[in-house]
Amino acid sequence: MTENAYIVIMAGGKGERFWPLSSPTLPKPFIKLINGKSLIELTYQRAKKILPENRIFFVIGEKHVNPLLQAIPGLREEFIFSEPEGRDTAACIGYAALLLNETNRNSIMVVLPADHYIGKEDLFINAVYRALEVAKKRDCLVTIGIPPTRPETGYGYIKVKAKLSDENPSLFSVDQFIEKPSLDKAKEYVESGDYYWNSGMFVWKTSVILEELEKHLPSLLDGLRKCLSYRKTGDLKAFSSNYKMLIKTSIDYGVMEKSDSVVMIKGEFIWDDVGTWSSLFRLMQKDENSNVCLGNSCLIDVRGSFILSEGVNLGVAGLKNVIVVATKQGVLVCSEEYAQSVREIAKYFFSQ
Repeated sequence: MTENAYIVIMAGGKGERFWPLSSPTLPKPFIKLINGKSLIELTYQRAKKILPENRIFFVIGEKHVNPLLQAIPGLREEFIFSEPEGRDTAACIGYAALLLNETNRNSIMVVLPADHYIGKEDLFINAVYRALEVAKKRDCLVTIGIPPTRPETGYGYIKVKAKLSDENPSLFSVDQFIEKPSLDKAKEYVESGDYYWNSGMFVWKTSVILEELEKHLPSLLDGLRKCLSYRKTGDLKAFSSNYKMLIKTSIDYGVMEKSDSVVMIKGEFIWDDVGTWSSLFRLMQKDENSNVCLGNSCLIDVRGSFILSEGVNLGVAGLKNVIVVATKQGVLVCSEEYAQSVREIAKYFFSQ
């Protein structure tokens, strides 16, 4: 089933969501958030349970190559497809698909973001194997959807139409992709049972995704082919300048929302895209006061809060439901409900 299969791990980011711990040169995938490990390290460990190391590749920005090599010691650079500049997921996936297709015309891609939390890994691995089986048999785009456990407004959703196979009851045809909804809409989606969280994980033949890019984003695919022709001849300056001019769009918006070849595998594993400090707080084990306290901190009458100090002494007293993060780069103090605002704070300081 895994013959001709490859895993492509996408990593990048601007380092805004987890300021002041993250930065543009060390965004979310590379900071140690879960049990002293980075999300990209955990993603790689999961990938190795599915395929051997020599069939796992990374697509990553040039400025993040060194953090990747530090996160995964011993990783050979031949397994890194570096981008001169991030141009969103459509370019990232198209770039990897062209390179893999040159290596193996029968290749199948498993596309995994590097910055997600996965629980119940055995169920995750099973879902990937089921998706590979579907992609091997059908010329389709397989996405993995997660049954929602709460009305989440920070995720995109997938609406399904019908089960496609009695043999595979977790395989559905897809009606539409929906961007981040309002809270009322999210509540409707959870109650409906026809909507799943869009995990951003995909499985398909490289030949099929290239056909879909040709159909829906032909100028992007032409641009990528031009870039790779410069890369082959060693003209890295032309490769870089042309890559930076590519259309910047997501694979969801550019292809998935427009294609009539999309199917969905239901994933029963635990999933979170760990998009904010509050989402990280939700995943972590709490103490007797419902706090998460990391680093050298002193708490007095603090409840329901996430407290992190790195390299500084931190004291917090008389607060509840707050996020406090103190590093040498800066100090963040906000109520948990304002966790989404951290990006705006980070942008302010990064622009100085």
